[in-house]
Amino acid sequence: MGQSNNKNNGAKTELIPGQLGLWSLMFMTVAAIYPMAMAVSNASAAVSYSGFAAPLVPLIGALLILFATTPILEYARIAAFAGGYYGLVELGFGITTGKFLGLFRIFYDVFFDSLTATAFAYEIYTTFYVLFHYEISGWILIFMTIVFLVLMYLFTVINLRVAAWTNNIIQILQIVILIAFSIYVILKTPYNSLSAFNPYVAPGGLSGFFLGVVLAGFLFYTGYGAPLYLSEEGVEPFKNVWRAIAYGVILTALLGVLTMYSEVVGIGPKNVSSLSSVLNPGLSAYVPYLGLIAGVIFSIIAWLGQLMGGVAPGLGGVRDIYALARDRFFGERFSSWLVKINKYGVPGNSASLNLILGIITTIIIEALMIYYYGLPQGAFYALFLSGSNVVAYWFILHLLSDFGLTSFYYKTKILFKNIRNILVAIVAPIGAAVVFLYSFYMGYSSLPEPYFGGFLFVIASLIFSAIYVAILRKRGARWESYITKKVKLE
Repeated sequence: MGQSNNKNNGAKTELIPGQLGLWSLMFMTVAAIYPMAMAVSNASAAVSYSGFAAPLVPLIGALLILFATTPILEYARIAAFAGGYYGLVELGFGITTGKFLGLFRIFYDVFFDSLTATAFAYEIYTTFYVLFHYEISGWILIFMTIVFLVLMYLFTVINLRVAAWTNNIIQILQIVILIAFSIYVILKTPYNSLSAFNPYVAPGGLSGFFLGVVLAGFLFYTGYGAPLYLSEEGVEPFKNVWRAIAYGVILTALLGVLTMYSEVVGIGPKNVSSLSSVLNPGLSAYVPYLGLIAGVIFSIIAWLGQLMGGVAPGLGGVRDIYALARDRFFGERFSSWLVKINKYGVPGNSASLNLILGIITTIIIEALMIYYYGLPQGAFYALFLSGSNVVAYWFILHLLSDFGLTSFYYKTKILFKNIRNILVAIVAPIGAAVVFLYSFYMGYSSLPEPYFGGFLFVIASLIFSAIYVAILRKRGARWESYITKKVKLE
């Protein structure tokens, strides 16, 4: 960028390096994945579609994710860039395609905001309904999501170290509670069975099981790349970011399997269909064994975990906007405002834009779903409409990014340098594409409403992003490419 761009009329515009170590970065992955999702929000979809085989959902999801993310992990070894995925696409396919993906990623970010905010309100709604038999009204649910987004915003504008340490503590609490509660239920239940790991016992057979993998398994891991967007602010990012992502996925996968298993065996194979129809599967499965007080404790930790489950990817969304602004994508004046760093060392104006977009998106989705379907079904649909859209966005982002590595290694003449490069830059992207497209087909070929309508919006936003960037380019937009200064090839 050059020294001249480090200041905008005296305002700081550069992120502060060396703030987050390996464990803080790893817990960002854990937070974004949100371990308790497999006991509350995501559990509803996992159990609904996969039935007694729900414990396999996070396991299969993790195996596929670890394979599919190989090019991204490789990217984390060679670049430290706040723009995340779009930097890899820019390296591989050029500045215009990179900016297109950066803009398209903003849609992903705001739907992720909507997902986590709605999940937070949904957990409060279901907790009151399950524990106290009280149904919260629709307008209160919408108000709670706005409160959540504001709280999330506050964590994105304070000192990053403070936010990270707060997150570390909350993730440790989640892990301890999940392990303790799950083991207790498993030891007490008479329904322990290995059939919980047979995908053919899913209500819809193998097809139904894979629909559960798409709507709950992939959704479970979609925020895994949070450390990628914090790499410029990390300690030894070329060494730590890829490890943080891998460790975080493995840890949450193990927790997810344990949690889901305890839920389905806690209620038993004959009653698992009733578990799929309740508002909060984990709470409904645990309270009979652990009691009301334990249920309240569980819910409080779940709420805190959900908050950080929004903060971690929210930090990434803010930095995606910041990175685009730093590359002057939004025009000189607006970019200069967005790129400013506040007194706590973070891009506060970019966070403000992310908040506004998140509130607008969330209110529209929740209001429409509650209007057309009522409660509690409207809240459920609002949650998983955002979730299924996040998965669809993530599929597209990942496919382009994975092959961005292939193209970049080809352009730098190292694609065929050794067997390792061939595996990570050719074999892995092709294999990931097969996995993504097959899972996409299994999950979206029979997608019911309102999810199909949401998918159409994803396609529309893809087309809009491409056309908008093409028009800007044709009009002579002069963007910068900061990623080219952040690459470190071995």
